[in-house]
Amino acid sequence: MYAFSFEKFVEAFLPILSKMGDTLFLTAGTFVIAMILAMILAFLSLGKNPVIGFMLKIWMSFFRGTPVLVQLFFFVYGLFPNIPGIKGLGAEWHAIICLSLAYSSYMSETIRGAILSVDRGQFEGGYSIGMSTAQTMRRVVLPQAFRMAVPPLSNNFLEIFKGTALASMVGITEMMLKAKMISSKNLRFMETYLAVLFIYWALNILFTSIQKLLEQSLNRRV
Repeated sequence: MYAFSFEKFVEAFLPILSKMGDTLFLTAGTFVIAMILAMILAFLSLGKNPVIGFMLKIWMSFFRGTPVLVQLFFFVYGLFPNIPGIKGLGAEWHAIICLSLAYSSYMSETIRGAILSVDRGQFEGGYSIGMSTAQTMRRVVLPQAFRMAVPPLSNNFLEIFKGTALASMVGITEMMLKAKMISSKNLRFMETYLAVLFIYWALNILFTSIQKLLEQSLNRRV
C-alpha cells in the first residue's frame, strides 16, 4: 500500500514554483507571436486570392491535424537547428516559435470569425464618410471585432499556458520538467505531480478570473 507523504508534497512546491517564471515566459512569448501570426493569417484568409487560400488550407490542415508534441520534436530537433538565424536562438525560443505556429492556426479562425461577425453596414458607413478600407478596418471594424474576440482568445491563452508543459519533452526546464526531475530523484511521483497539478490549477483559476474582469470591463464600455 502506497503511503502518501504530505511532507514530500509540500517540499515539491518551492522548487517547482522556482520555474514558474519560465512557464509564464513560454506562455507570454507564444501568445504574442501566435497573435501576430494569427492576425496575418486571418487577413490573408479574408482575401480572394485562390493560391493564397489553398496554401492557407494546407497550413491549417498541417498544424491542426498533427499532434503538437510531434511538431515540437520535428521543429526543435529537426528543422530549426538547420535554419540560419533561427538555429542560434536556443531551445526555449525554438519551442516558443513552434508553439506559436501551432496555436496561431486556431487563433486565426477566432480573429477571422470576429471580423466577419461585424455587420457589413459598419464597412459601408466607413466608406460613406470617405474612409479607405484600411482606415475603416482600423478605426471601425477591428475595435468591434476585438471585443467579440476577447473571450475565445482568452481561452486560447489558457490552452497555450497548459500546452507549455509539452516543452518539457524537448528539454525546456519549466515547471513540468522540474517536477519530473524532482520525482526522478525522490521517487515520490504522486506527491510531486500532485503539487505541479495544484500549481497549474491555481494559475488557471487566476487567469480565468482576470479574463472575466476583462470581459466585464469591455461590456461596460459597449
